[in-house]
Amino acid sequence: MIRQITAEDTQQFCDLIVNMYSHLENLEWFSPMPFDYESVLWMIENPRFYIVGYFENEELCGVGSLDYKCGKLIGKIDFPKECDTNKLVEIGFHIVHTKWRGRGIMKELIFHLLEYASGQGLEWIFGKVHENNLASSKSLTKCGFTYFNDFKKPVKMKDFVSLSSEKFFSKVGKENALKTLRKYNKDDNEIIVNYHILCRKLKN
Repeated sequence: MIRQITAEDTQQFCDLIVNMYSHLENLEWFSPMPFDYESVLWMIENPRFYIVGYFENEELCGVGSLDYKCGKLIGKIDFPKECDTNKLVEIGFHIVHTKWRGRGIMKELIFHLLEYASGQGLEWIFGKVHENNLASSKSLTKCGFTYFNDFKKPVKMKDFVSLSSEKFFSKVGKENALKTLRKYNKDDNEIIVNYHILCRKLKN
């Protein structure tokens, strides 16, 4: 079952984010995202986001989201000329628990969000995916998104360092986190993360 996330789902959502980070192949794939209860509850209740979850017997298996502020990227990215940015939305973070991957959950979540966005009168949707995150790029491409251009996003080094020190990382996750950090100079204040922008026109 797919439904909108509510305050009652906050702890499961926190646990899902922790699971994602603890097994993440590359820290750059997700901009630092809060996982404490109060911050996650704030996201759930913030009208900026529409967040849905895929549930199996009340267990939260995955989430997908729309960001009505488009990650604040309007004005920073040249979208297609025919795109009315007043009717544009971003498909934001999408996460599936490691236990439930490989079952097509992400695809179902994306199609649900596409239908919902179209029903809201929106005409365009885009996603921001790290250039090396092939799985996420493939998920969007299978759902009709096409590559449009690139975007470079600065992220504070201290945010990645702080995240990589969390105790919840699995052994492999910890090694991957350190591998990400080794690519950069310790004195750098920012990491420049390279993303691909993929767009799709909605059917109304």
